[in-house]
Parts: sequence; structure tokens; C-alpha cells
Amino acid sequence: MDSLKVIDLFSGAGGLSQGFRDAGCNIISAVEINKNLSQTFRNNFKKTKIFEEDISKVKSKDLLVNESKVDIVIGGPPCQGFSMSGKRIRGNGIFLNDKRNKLFKEFVRIINDLKPKIFLMENVPGILNIFQGKTKNQILSIFESIGYDAKVKVLLAADYGVPQLRKRAFFIGNNLGIDPEFLFPPKINKDYITVEDAIFDLPFIKSGQGEFETIYKKKPSTEYQKKMRAGVKKLYNHISTKHDDKIINIIKMLKEGEGRNNLPKKFQTKSIHSGSYMRIIKNKPSYTITTRFDTPPVGRVTHPIADRALTAREAARLQSFPDDFIFIGKRTHVGIQIGNAVPPLLAYEIAKNLKNRLSLNDKNQIPKHFKNYQYSLKLA
Repeated sequence: MDSLKVIDLFSGAGGLSQGFRDAGCNIISAVEINKNLSQTFRNNFKKTKIFEEDISKVKSKDLLVNESKVDIVIGGPPCQGFSMSGKRIRGNGIFLNDKRNKLFKEFVRIINDLKPKIFLMENVPGILNIFQGKTKNQILSIFESIGYDAKVKVLLAADYGVPQLRKRAFFIGNNLGIDPEFLFPPKINKDYITVEDAIFDLPFIKSGQGEFETIYKKKPSTEYQKKMRAGVKKLYNHISTKHDDKIINIIKMLKEGEGRNNLPKKFQTKSIHSGSYMRIIKNKPSYTITTRFDTPPVGRVTHPIADRALTAREAARLQSFPDDFIFIGKRTHVGIQIGNAVPPLLAYEIAKNLKNRLSLNDKNQIPKHFKNYQYSLKLA
């Protein structure tokens, strides 16, 4: 089948887009209002038209660029209003009119306007449990009201080749009559990729060391390292934050898997982060990569053997970004770009499965379990 045309809404740095592109899809356009994120997307997706503005100001038809249609719309709209909905979810349509759900509403608007075959929306796993699942059910009902059979599942990134114990919720729906259960990818990993498998070929540096552009000093020793380095000549974003002596001395006291609670009492400073200072375990997947992976006091981000936090490239590797994906911007902005991204390898497995299912559907090899209906939705 022809290359599937994809639009990425709320694209961030481009984790979802990277995975879909690797699966052979054509990312025709993207929307990202935050220029601290979009500059990295633009640098890595030079053929994609990116709209760096409020999504409510973007006309759906403009997202098609020079195409007549789009096959898949993907994205992760921030959903601040979901947890605040309360009684609002009872009435039909009232949920959409909650101002805090404006961005979700725009996501729905564009899908309703462009009628892609499939949509994918990602969010935090907790969204499934808000108000005893009523919020989740309301979201599914809204997609149904515009003609999409949808389902939501929480996927663990480590099950799909990512060296990280990261969970994300994915709503996937279609208007083709395909049971949405078919659209979720099967697990591919029996043995998880470990931190050592993922990053131990990178140059060993100390706190405060590293350069934006450098060279590899070791050959890749695992299949994962080879995959991340395929065709790449230079290494980027491998710079360590310079920690003060107090933090380095605390880190030196800790073994793999140990954190603040393992320190002598006088060093157990108050922190809201239960994993404060914790060293990552090298022979397991990493903990969830957060936006502050370079700050030991705020999470499980300390290197297994080096006395420092992770570099941006190490965090990107654990998120499964290939080494030719270059992050642009200040340190804090790069942290947001990496920490908030959907792991590209997870996105790749989803995209690959969607392509296979659409190909089977074109050949009438998937039974149609659902009838298609015509729906209308007032988005006012």
C-alpha cells in the first residue's frame, strides 16, 4: 500500500512522529505551539510542515498541506480538565464545553473535520481511573459520537523494545468497522533491554564533562546500541550537568538501586520525590525518564556507576531516540523535549501494526465486527 499520511498534533519534539516515520509513514504536518519544543521537531523533520501556533487558530484543511486526505491523526493533547470534570461528565457534550478541555476539544474537531481512517491519542495511565473510569468512558463516547470505534489500553514501553519501565495510555479508534482490539500491537519482548544494553557504549564522562558534538570511543556491543547508532558518524547531546560537591558526595554513597532512604540519617534531606538520588540499576530497564533526568535530588536518574545524573543523550537512548535525532535548546527545554516524549520504538510498533491492519482491511481479510453509523457532534 502507499505510504500512509500522518498528522501529528501537540507533537512536542517528535517521539510519536519518529516512530511513525521509521515505520514508513509520511508525516505531512504537525502542530506545536511551544517554540522551545518545535525547533527540535523542525530540525529533525525537515519535510514536515509545522504549525507553531495555537491549535484553535489552525484550520483543519490547512493541515493537509498539498494532500487530499490524511490516513492517521496522532497526538497527545494536554488534558488538564479531565481530572477536574466532576459532575460535568454526566451530560452529553458538557464535558467538551469545560474550558479546561479546550485542547482535547481541538483534537476532536480536527479528527471530525478530516475523517482519518485511524486516530491515536496518548495520555497518562491515570486517565483511566479518574472518577472511577467515568472520564475514560466519556472520552470513548465522544469519539463514538463522531463515528469512531475506539478502545484504550495502557502499554508498557519495555514490552516493545524500549529499555524503560514507562507506561502510557493509548486511545486508538477507526471509522472502518475494524474491532479496535486489532489495532494495538502485540508485545515483542521476552527479555527486556537493560540500561547497560542501551547506554554503556557511550563515552564515560564525569559531572560537568561532555560536549554538544563529539565522537564515539567504543564500538557498539549490543543489538540495541547498533540500532541507535545505525548510520551515525558523530554523537550529540552527551553533556553532563555539573553537580556541586555536596551532591556528588551523596551520590558516591549509593549503590545501584539505592536512593535517599539508604543514606545516613544526616543526609536524608526532605523531598517530595520518593526516588530522590536513586541510582538506576544497569541490568534492568530504567525507571520512567522524567523531564528533570539531569537532577539527582528529584528522581531515579542517577547513572548506575558514574557519580552524576544522566546526560541528554543517555536519557534519549533510554527513550529509544536514535543517535541522529538532535535536540536543540536550553538544558531545561531539552529535558522537557525528552521527558515528555512517547518512546519512538513504542510508536514504531504501534505504527507498524496499524499499517499491517490497514493492509489486511484493504484486502478484506479483517472481519467487520462493528457497523458504521453517521454521527454528528456539536463542538460549540
